[in-house]
Amino acid sequence: MNVLILTDFSQVATNAAKYGIHLFKDVPTSFYLFNFDKFDTEEDDILNSANNQTEAVENLYKHFKELQSYSSNKEHSFKAVFSEDNLVNATRKFVTDKRIDLIVMGAAGKESIKNTILGNHTYEIIRKIKCNLLAVPEECSYMLPEKLILPIDYSASFDNGLFKFFEHPGITNKAAITVMEIADNTLAKTHHQNPRELVFDYLNSENVKFVEIDEKYIHNRKLLQDVQKKYDMIVILGKNLNICDRFLDLKCGVCADVTNKLPILVLHG
Repeated sequence: MNVLILTDFSQVATNAAKYGIHLFKDVPTSFYLFNFDKFDTEEDDILNSANNQTEAVENLYKHFKELQSYSSNKEHSFKAVFSEDNLVNATRKFVTDKRIDLIVMGAAGKESIKNTILGNHTYEIIRKIKCNLLAVPEECSYMLPEKLILPIDYSASFDNGLFKFFEHPGITNKAAITVMEIADNTLAKTHHQNPRELVFDYLNSENVKFVEIDEKYIHNRKLLQDVQKKYDMIVILGKNLNICDRFLDLKCGVCADVTNKLPILVLHG
Protein backbone atom coordinates (compact mmCIF):
# COMPACT_ATOMS: atom_id res chain seq x y z
CA MET A 1 0.00 0.00 0.00
CA ASN A 2 1.32 3.44 -0.97
CA VAL A 3 -0.22 6.35 0.92
CA LEU A 4 0.39 10.03 0.18
CA ILE A 5 -0.19 12.34 3.16
CA LEU A 6 -0.63 15.99 2.14
CA THR A 7 0.24 18.41 4.91
CA ASP A 8 0.40 22.14 5.54
CA PHE A 9 1.37 21.46 9.19
CA SER A 10 -2.05 22.54 10.48
CA GLN A 11 -3.85 20.65 13.24
CA VAL A 12 -6.38 19.23 10.81
CA ALA A 13 -3.60 17.92 8.53
CA THR A 14 -1.73 16.35 11.45
CA ASN A 15 -4.91 14.70 12.72
CA ALA A 16 -5.58 13.31 9.23
CA ALA A 17 -2.05 11.86 9.06
CA LYS A 18 -2.46 10.12 12.41
CA TYR A 19 -5.86 8.77 11.36
CA GLY A 20 -4.29 7.32 8.21
CA ILE A 21 -1.54 5.60 10.19
CA HIS A 22 -4.17 4.12 12.54
CA LEU A 23 -6.24 2.91 9.58
CA PHE A 24 -3.28 1.01 8.12
CA LYS A 25 -1.79 -0.09 11.43
CA ASP A 26 -1.85 -3.77 10.36
CA VAL A 27 -1.08 -3.21 6.67
CA PRO A 28 2.44 -2.98 5.16
CA THR A 29 2.45 0.62 3.97
CA SER A 30 4.80 3.19 2.47
CA PHE A 31 3.82 6.64 3.75
CA TYR A 32 4.93 9.76 1.88
CA LEU A 33 4.60 12.99 3.86
CA PHE A 34 4.27 15.68 1.20
CA ASN A 35 4.43 19.47 1.67
CA PHE A 36 4.27 22.17 -0.99
CA ASP A 37 5.83 25.60 -1.34
CA LYS A 38 2.59 26.92 -2.79
CA PHE A 39 -0.68 25.46 -1.52
CA ASP A 40 -2.31 28.39 -3.34
CA THR A 41 -1.91 29.08 -7.05
CA GLU A 42 -1.02 32.76 -6.59
CA GLU A 43 2.70 33.70 -6.86
CA ASP A 44 4.37 34.92 -3.66
CA ASP A 45 6.98 37.57 -3.28
CA ILE A 46 10.42 36.01 -3.99
CA LEU A 47 11.88 36.84 -0.57
CA ASN A 48 8.81 35.62 1.31
CA SER A 49 8.80 32.47 -0.80
CA ALA A 50 12.41 31.69 0.14
CA ASN A 51 11.73 32.24 3.83
CA ASN A 52 8.58 30.14 3.66
CA GLN A 53 10.47 27.33 1.93
CA THR A 54 13.11 27.16 4.66
CA GLU A 55 10.46 27.10 7.36
CA ALA A 56 8.41 24.52 5.46
CA VAL A 57 11.36 22.13 5.12
CA GLU A 58 12.13 22.43 8.83
CA ASN A 59 8.48 21.80 9.74
CA LEU A 60 8.30 18.90 7.30
CA TYR A 61 11.09 16.95 9.01
CA LYS A 62 9.72 17.78 12.43
CA HIS A 63 6.35 16.30 11.45
CA PHE A 64 8.10 13.41 9.72
CA LYS A 65 9.81 12.35 12.96
CA GLU A 66 6.58 12.74 14.91
CA LEU A 67 4.56 10.56 12.55
CA GLN A 68 7.31 8.00 12.26
CA SER A 69 7.27 7.51 16.04
CA TYR A 70 3.47 7.28 15.94
CA SER A 71 3.60 3.96 14.07
CA SER A 72 4.38 0.64 15.77
CA ASN A 73 4.32 -1.45 12.58
CA LYS A 74 7.79 -2.50 11.43
CA GLU A 75 6.40 -2.82 7.90
CA HIS A 76 5.60 0.88 7.79
CA SER A 77 8.10 3.07 5.96
CA PHE A 78 8.12 6.88 5.90
CA LYS A 79 9.58 9.43 3.52
CA ALA A 80 9.36 13.22 3.68
CA VAL A 81 9.02 15.09 0.38
CA PHE A 82 8.99 18.83 -0.35
CA SER A 83 7.89 20.36 -3.65
CA GLU A 84 8.07 23.89 -5.04
CA ASP A 85 5.32 23.16 -7.54
CA ASN A 86 1.68 24.01 -6.85
CA LEU A 87 -0.59 21.62 -5.00
CA VAL A 88 -2.44 20.01 -7.91
CA ASN A 89 0.51 19.66 -10.30
CA ALA A 90 2.85 18.21 -7.67
CA THR A 91 0.23 15.82 -6.30
CA ARG A 92 -0.78 14.55 -9.73
CA LYS A 93 2.84 13.84 -10.70
CA PHE A 94 3.65 12.14 -7.41
CA VAL A 95 0.52 9.98 -7.54
CA THR A 96 1.60 8.71 -10.96
CA ASP A 97 5.31 8.28 -10.21
CA LYS A 98 4.84 6.43 -6.90
CA ARG A 99 1.65 4.56 -7.84
CA ILE A 100 -0.22 5.99 -4.89
CA ASP A 101 -3.23 3.97 -3.69
CA LEU A 102 -4.65 6.62 -1.37
CA ILE A 103 -4.25 10.33 -0.64
CA VAL A 104 -4.84 11.39 2.97
CA MET A 105 -5.47 15.02 3.89
CA GLY A 106 -7.46 17.17 6.27
CA ALA A 107 -11.09 17.90 5.47
CA ALA A 108 -11.82 21.21 7.17
CA GLY A 109 -10.22 22.79 10.21
CA LYS A 110 -11.77 24.87 12.95
CA GLU A 111 -10.64 28.03 11.18
CA SER A 112 -12.63 27.13 8.06
CA ILE A 113 -15.95 28.71 7.25
CA LYS A 114 -18.45 27.44 9.79
CA ASN A 115 -19.59 23.90 9.15
CA THR A 116 -18.11 23.54 5.67
CA ILE A 117 -17.57 19.83 5.03
CA LEU A 118 -14.34 20.27 3.01
CA GLY A 119 -11.70 22.94 2.58
CA ASN A 120 -11.09 24.39 -0.88
CA HIS A 121 -7.80 22.53 -1.38
CA THR A 122 -9.30 19.14 -0.50
CA TYR A 123 -12.24 19.66 -2.82
CA GLU A 124 -9.86 20.73 -5.61
CA ILE A 125 -7.80 17.54 -5.24
CA ILE A 126 -10.94 15.39 -5.34
CA ARG A 127 -12.17 17.03 -8.53
CA LYS A 128 -8.85 17.23 -10.41
CA ILE A 129 -6.91 14.09 -9.43
CA LYS A 130 -8.28 10.60 -10.04
CA CYS A 131 -6.92 8.89 -6.95
CA ASN A 132 -8.70 7.48 -3.91
CA LEU A 133 -8.75 10.09 -1.17
CA LEU A 134 -9.49 10.08 2.55
CA ALA A 135 -10.50 13.48 3.99
CA VAL A 136 -10.42 13.64 7.79
CA PRO A 137 -12.04 16.46 9.82
CA GLU A 138 -10.07 18.08 12.62
CA GLU A 139 -12.46 16.84 15.31
CA CYS A 140 -12.51 13.27 14.00
CA SER A 141 -11.04 10.64 16.34
CA TYR A 142 -10.00 7.28 14.94
CA MET A 143 -12.24 4.29 15.39
CA LEU A 144 -12.31 1.09 13.39
CA PRO A 145 -14.67 1.82 10.46
CA GLU A 146 -17.28 -0.90 10.89
CA LYS A 147 -20.32 0.93 9.49
CA LEU A 148 -20.00 2.79 6.20
CA ILE A 149 -22.62 4.80 4.34
CA LEU A 150 -22.41 5.28 0.58
CA PRO A 151 -24.81 7.84 -0.99
CA ILE A 152 -25.41 7.32 -4.71
CA ASP A 153 -27.76 8.47 -7.46
CA TYR A 154 -28.33 7.57 -11.10
CA SER A 155 -26.35 10.39 -12.70
CA ALA A 156 -23.13 8.55 -13.63
CA SER A 157 -21.86 5.28 -15.05
CA PHE A 158 -19.95 3.00 -12.68
CA ASP A 159 -17.87 -0.13 -12.84
CA ASN A 160 -16.60 -2.70 -10.35
CA GLY A 161 -13.10 -1.23 -10.46
CA LEU A 162 -14.27 1.51 -8.11
CA PHE A 163 -14.16 -0.98 -5.25
CA LYS A 164 -10.63 -2.32 -5.70
CA PHE A 165 -9.63 -0.35 -2.62
CA PHE A 166 -11.74 -2.69 -0.51
CA GLU A 167 -9.54 -5.61 -1.59
CA HIS A 168 -6.71 -4.45 0.68
CA PRO A 169 -6.85 -6.58 3.84
CA GLY A 170 -7.51 -5.04 7.20
CA ILE A 171 -8.95 -1.74 5.98
CA THR A 172 -12.68 -1.68 5.33
CA ASN A 173 -13.31 -5.02 3.66
CA LYS A 174 -15.23 -6.40 6.65
CA ALA A 175 -17.31 -3.29 7.25
CA ALA A 176 -21.07 -3.19 6.81
CA ILE A 177 -22.02 -0.87 3.95
CA THR A 178 -25.34 0.96 3.72
CA VAL A 179 -26.01 2.21 0.20
CA MET A 180 -28.22 5.29 0.35
CA GLU A 181 -29.94 5.62 -3.01
CA ILE A 182 -31.10 9.12 -3.86
CA ALA A 183 -34.40 8.61 -5.66
CA ASP A 184 -34.57 10.89 -8.70
CA ASN A 185 -36.94 9.59 -11.36
CA THR A 186 -35.59 11.97 -14.00
CA LEU A 187 -32.04 10.65 -13.69
CA ALA A 188 -33.20 7.06 -13.52
CA LYS A 189 -35.15 7.34 -16.76
CA THR A 190 -32.33 9.13 -18.53
CA HIS A 191 -29.56 6.66 -17.70
CA HIS A 192 -31.55 3.43 -17.24
CA GLN A 193 -29.16 2.29 -14.53
CA ASN A 194 -29.69 0.12 -11.52
CA PRO A 195 -26.72 0.56 -9.12
CA ARG A 196 -27.65 -2.63 -7.30
CA GLU A 197 -27.10 -4.71 -10.41
CA LEU A 198 -24.29 -2.81 -12.13
CA VAL A 199 -22.03 -2.03 -9.19
CA PHE A 200 -22.68 -3.79 -5.95
CA ASP A 201 -22.55 -7.38 -7.12
CA TYR A 202 -18.83 -6.90 -6.61
CA LEU A 203 -19.25 -6.45 -2.86
CA ASN A 204 -20.16 -9.10 -0.33
CA SER A 205 -23.94 -8.98 -0.42
CA GLU A 206 -24.13 -10.08 3.20
CA ASN A 207 -22.43 -6.84 4.24
CA VAL A 208 -24.47 -4.52 2.02
CA LYS A 209 -27.96 -3.15 2.49
CA PHE A 210 -29.89 -0.51 0.57
CA VAL A 211 -32.03 2.36 1.76
CA GLU A 212 -33.81 4.86 -0.43
CA ILE A 213 -34.46 8.51 0.28
CA ASP A 214 -36.26 11.10 -1.78
CA GLU A 215 -34.07 13.68 -3.54
CA LYS A 216 -35.76 16.55 -1.68
CA TYR A 217 -34.30 15.35 1.63
CA ILE A 218 -30.68 15.58 0.48
CA HIS A 219 -30.23 19.01 2.12
CA ASN A 220 -32.20 18.19 5.25
CA ARG A 221 -29.96 18.78 8.28
CA LYS A 222 -31.49 15.77 10.03
CA LEU A 223 -30.00 13.55 7.31
CA LEU A 224 -26.40 14.37 8.24
CA GLN A 225 -27.20 14.36 11.95
CA ASP A 226 -28.48 10.79 11.61
CA VAL A 227 -25.44 9.80 9.56
CA GLN A 228 -23.14 11.14 12.29
CA LYS A 229 -24.85 8.95 14.89
CA LYS A 230 -25.12 5.71 12.94
CA TYR A 231 -21.94 5.45 10.85
CA ASP A 232 -18.14 5.59 11.13
CA MET A 233 -17.27 6.74 7.61
CA ILE A 234 -18.88 8.32 4.55
CA VAL A 235 -17.91 6.77 1.19
CA ILE A 236 -18.48 8.66 -2.06
CA LEU A 237 -17.78 7.50 -5.61
CA GLY A 238 -15.65 10.09 -7.39
CA LYS A 239 -17.39 9.49 -10.73
CA ASN A 240 -20.67 10.41 -9.10
CA LEU A 241 -20.00 14.14 -9.47
CA ASN A 242 -23.61 15.02 -8.77
CA ILE A 243 -23.31 13.47 -5.30
CA CYS A 244 -19.91 15.09 -4.79
CA ASP A 245 -21.41 18.50 -5.45
CA ARG A 246 -24.46 17.98 -3.32
CA PHE A 247 -22.55 16.55 -0.36
CA LEU A 248 -19.14 18.19 -0.53
CA ASP A 249 -19.12 21.52 -2.33
CA LEU A 250 -18.86 24.61 -0.15
CA LYS A 251 -21.76 26.44 -1.79
CA CYS A 252 -24.27 23.63 -2.06
CA GLY A 253 -22.94 21.02 0.37
CA VAL A 254 -25.40 19.02 2.41
CA CYS A 255 -24.08 20.21 5.77
CA ALA A 256 -24.56 23.94 5.51
CA ASP A 257 -25.55 24.11 9.16
CA VAL A 258 -24.29 20.78 10.55
CA THR A 259 -20.71 20.02 11.53
CA ASN A 260 -19.36 16.84 9.97
CA LYS A 261 -17.06 14.76 12.19
CA LEU A 262 -16.80 11.66 10.00
CA PRO A 263 -13.94 10.80 7.63
CA ILE A 264 -14.91 10.86 3.96
CA LEU A 265 -13.48 8.23 1.62
CA VAL A 266 -13.71 9.18 -2.07
CA LEU A 267 -13.18 6.23 -4.42
CA HIS A 268 -11.95 6.88 -7.95
CA GLY A 269 -11.05 3.28 -8.78
